[in-house]
Amino acid sequence: MKIILISGKASSGKTKLGEYIVKCAINNGLRAIQTEYSKYLKLYAKEILGYDGSRENKPRKFLQDLGSFIRYDLGDEHFFTRRMLEDFSVYETLADIVVISDVRLIKEIEDIKNSHYKNVVTIKIKNYHSEYELTEEEKNHITERELEDYDKFDYIIENKSLVDLDNFAKKILEGEI
Repeated sequence: MKIILISGKASSGKTKLGEYIVKCAINNGLRAIQTEYSKYLKLYAKEILGYDGSRENKPRKFLQDLGSFIRYDLGDEHFFTRRMLEDFSVYETLADIVVISDVRLIKEIEDIKNSHYKNVVTIKIKNYHSEYELTEEEKNHITERELEDYDKFDYIIENKSLVDLDNFAKKILEGEI
């Protein structure tokens, strides 16, 4: 099973690139799944706040604070990666490719790379023209800042257009890059 980890700041195009990779994989006869570390946080937000999953009503500060609480206050920095690795035991029977489209922390990369899964590709996506605005507090949260200087990505791409993202997805699946 190939695992593709996509990192980037808020609204950089992580989810869209993941969608394109999955679409290209399926078009090439592969079984592909797109997932997120934040799915657990979003489930909690749904249960606690009634969050409907929409981008417009996204309780970003709540999600950031809850993630920090779990990782640091509860003392379980591996909570999300451990749960994802458990999910992989199911996915590996159902998928050739798994895309995690919301990687935000070094541990979320390194825990997967150091697991028994060896076919791991890391991508950092940059978008300097993001239309989604964060508060200063949200911009300075660890999940927005930790990977700024991380230099172990396999690919760093700039999101200039949806066409560029789609072309990158095709190239990465066809082994051209």
